[in-house]
Amino acid sequence: MKSIFTILLVLNIATAFAQKQTPQAYIAKYKDLAVIEMHRSGVPASITLSQGVLESNSGNSRLAKFANNHFGIKCKGSWTGNVIYADDDAADECFRAYESVLESYKDHSDFLRKNWRYHSLFELDPKDFKGWCHGLRKAGYATNPQYGNILIRLIDRYELHQYDLEKLPGTDVPTPTVGETVNGVLVKTAEAGETVGTIAAANAVKDRHIRKWNDLPADAEIKAGETVYLKPKRRRGAKEKHTVTKGEDMRVISQQYGIKLKQLYKKNRMEIGSEPKAGEVLYMQKKRSKSDSVAVAESRPQWKEDKQEAFINPHSLKKDVVNKIDFSSPGALNKKEVVVPDFYFVKKGDNIYRIAEQYRVMEEDILNWNKDLNPSVMSIGQKIYLNKEAAEAANTVVKTSDQPVPQKPVSDQEAEKIKEEITVNGPVTHIVIKGDTLYNICKRYNISVAEIKEWNQLVEATINLGQKLHVSK
Repeated sequence: MKSIFTILLVLNIATAFAQKQTPQAYIAKYKDLAVIEMHRSGVPASITLSQGVLESNSGNSRLAKFANNHFGIKCKGSWTGNVIYADDDAADECFRAYESVLESYKDHSDFLRKNWRYHSLFELDPKDFKGWCHGLRKAGYATNPQYGNILIRLIDRYELHQYDLEKLPGTDVPTPTVGETVNGVLVKTAEAGETVGTIAAANAVKDRHIRKWNDLPADAEIKAGETVYLKPKRRRGAKEKHTVTKGEDMRVISQQYGIKLKQLYKKNRMEIGSEPKAGEVLYMQKKRSKSDSVAVAESRPQWKEDKQEAFINPHSLKKDVVNKIDFSSPGALNKKEVVVPDFYFVKKGDNIYRIAEQYRVMEEDILNWNKDLNPSVMSIGQKIYLNKEAAEAANTVVKTSDQPVPQKPVSDQEAEKIKEEITVNGPVTHIVIKGDTLYNICKRYNISVAEIKEWNQLVEATINLGQKLHVSK
């Protein structure tokens, strides 16, 4: 009996460990997203992936699981999207919540592009990942002094710098012309004025064949520029995997890689008619495992399923989003030229952060340029130098911060400890707003009513506006 219990215990432990996503699995799953974002925004893919591994604990953190937040980005004053609350530096801090991992990756890129503190990073050589890592630390993305070294360690360990040289996913699939093939199947590109009937007649086949081979409904018509298959598509796709981007559906992917739509559904164990969420990775050659399910997109958020409720989440009101990704203008956004004087005299109410924000100068640099400056005890009228040249002329420079300060290499144990400190894994809470019920809250966070009652010691299903509910252990 004891041996059976021991075996069951070992199996349970093994199962628990098997369910935790490894860094390698995380990278394989989201590398295409990182490369897409690199081409769209200018943020190196190695930086995005290393931060994703670190900040989300390879997708295992509570923020990643409950809010698709893979980079620990907090709400800040400008955020109008969905929110979630979790313990971090303080209790119940507000974090951004996303409808998909793709939205998290896009917001992370734009967060860096729009903030002046990171603008100088976009002027670095795109392959200078070490400069990016130290720059993120200096700009204050994380307070831990080893943050840049940890990112470099992750990039080196998993060879993430190789993705900084990757082409845009999908660009290796050329636009077909007459006589060309996709995945070994004869295709043509529809021209203006062509229809299912004219294409069928020109190729001596029936209309229904063109519709069947291209998965076209009876009332749908061919559009100019669309790839048209003149023979049945294959049971396997031209590539092994594809990462879904916003605006893509199963038919679009089927047409792009020459795989039968029915087979695409079958290989990914999806119900026919459903659509994958943006950011999901679809298999096109091998059948995915039963435990690796595809997150399905919904026409509306899960927590709005009760049709009898007029529930409006005040954080979900968004402007129309263009489905097509714009790759034409990577780099920093909202750049503003600021005239920086040689020095500044402290006024009432000033602190080093306010001065840094006003003149867009890093706090670390100000401290390096002013050897007698104590940011905790600044006096009105005190003279503070705001550039290196002026400080050197006055002989006040302590040290230059152009290069990172050499530090002792980080051991494996230290690296794991820092990762645990950075990852937001505190209990996740939900603040009840108008229209909330236990049912739609449970649907939103994929938990049961019994669990939410247990975690919050609720006897009945009654909740009140403003009530804080734990939605995780």
